[in-house]
Amino acid sequence: MRRPQGYAIWTGPEGPPVEQDTFTCVHCNTVVFVTPKTPLEDLGGWCGMCSKPVCKHCAGKGCTPFEKRLEEIERRERLLQQIGV
Repeated sequence: MRRPQGYAIWTGPEGPPVEQDTFTCVHCNTVVFVTPKTPLEDLGGWCGMCSKPVCKHCAGKGCTPFEKRLEEIERRERLLQQIGV
C-alpha cells in the first residue's frame, strides 16, 4: 500500500517502541496494520463505491459504509422510542 491513512506506535515496558502504518476499513471500522510495500490485495481490497480501502473480511462484499450502518441504527432507535417500544 503506497499511502496508508494512519500511523500507530506500540509502546511497552520492555523493548523499543514499534511503529507501523495503518488504514481503517470504511465498512467495519477495523484498523488494519500495513507493512511497507504490501499490495492492497494482500491487506483486503478497494471499494469502488466508497473509493476507500477495506479489510479482508469486507473485501468482495457489498458496499455498506460504517457511518451508514450507524445512521440506520440511530433511525431505528428513534422510531422505536416514538412508538413506545
